[in-house]
Amino acid sequence: MKRRHQVVLFAVLLLSLTILSPSFDFRGSQLNQERDQEKDAFPGSSSRNEDAQAPLEIVVAMSDGEFKAFQKIAKEVAASQLVEINLRNEKPDTYKRVLDLEFSLGENGDIVLLDSEEVQYYAQKGYLYPLNGTTLSKSLGETVAGLRGMTEWNGYQWGMPFDFDPYIMAAHSSFLKKAGLQTLPHSKDQWAKLTQQAIAEGIPLIALNLNDVYGTSGWLHHLEPGMAPDQVKGAQNSSQTGDFQQGMQLMNQIQPYILVQADNPDFSSSADQKVTPMIVSLLSQLLNAEQSTVDKDSMERISIETLGPVNSRSLVITAGSVEAEEASRWIEGMTSAGTQLKWYQQTNRLPAKQQELDVESEKLAEHYDMTKGQSWFSTEDVPAATPESRALIIRSHQKVQQFLKGEITANQYVDSIRTTN
Repeated sequence: MKRRHQVVLFAVLLLSLTILSPSFDFRGSQLNQERDQEKDAFPGSSSRNEDAQAPLEIVVAMSDGEFKAFQKIAKEVAASQLVEINLRNEKPDTYKRVLDLEFSLGENGDIVLLDSEEVQYYAQKGYLYPLNGTTLSKSLGETVAGLRGMTEWNGYQWGMPFDFDPYIMAAHSSFLKKAGLQTLPHSKDQWAKLTQQAIAEGIPLIALNLNDVYGTSGWLHHLEPGMAPDQVKGAQNSSQTGDFQQGMQLMNQIQPYILVQADNPDFSSSADQKVTPMIVSLLSQLLNAEQSTVDKDSMERISIETLGPVNSRSLVITAGSVEAEEASRWIEGMTSAGTQLKWYQQTNRLPAKQQELDVESEKLAEHYDMTKGQSWFSTEDVPAATPESRALIIRSHQKVQQFLKGEITANQYVDSIRTTN
């Protein structure tokens, strides 16, 4: 048979196959190979039908009150972005266990609200979808740099910062002035003046939530020269060791005047307890307490200073999602300027967009005695938080609690941290 006839016959056969099998896709083997490679790269890939237009599955962990506000806003954004959503609210105390199980089974939905410090962990596991290739890449640059850094790994951005809540130390401005201070204390001498003032008035000096590991650690970090567990451990073999003698003296000086609580402290007083003039709290807790006060005219002026640690959350797209485009549109709507401000007004968690944060920070600086333009993040020359340092803080929390309750001295606290593996 001549070559020309062979070519014609092959063309006829190919056309016949195409007519008989209209669904045949010559790229099928290549596409299947690409999808297999994606599943190898992302072990959390879902088996959901990729052609199905299912609603976006969104998983969060919030209090009932916060979730009610989130639900309303989330549905408004979904309607404006022309996407359908299903929301699921898990219990905060079991959230991580639920996520780990669902990620391992590939049943993790489309969008998850994560603590920002957890984003890198899940990205390294291959459970998340990088945002660089989505429409979110344009608006990522508008977010607060300190939050954005928490969600970066391996040259990619794995989460969109949604909100944050900084730890603060707050005091009645009048109490500081009676002790001869214009600002919150930083040195041992300034703490000594405040302690003497508390003794003179017969009141505790400062109230702390005994069970808040990051709040108590943030306060210890603030003490000179920095007495948080990770700092004590890090300075064990350094030239700073001698400085810790001063730090332990300061801790022992303050210890008898610490009021420990099982929940979050505020400035309210009861019949059997005088007002504690200083507290360590999340900013949102202070704002919530002030907004619920009936007699606004009786409120004292309050001084505020940040303690460094922030409670931040980010929205992520899971690697198993087949609706990445719709997911990115919804997240874009949730992190828009208008939505960010609406969320802040309802929850008192600060917006993650820099421009909106600047506006709200100005308002707070006018309402409270705080340095104008003060950063919500630690400006001290300290190493960035790592998974190892956070793990040490959690392991050492029992010793912190024992010190705060007066069961051990500062010296015993430091010795126990230095021997912690």
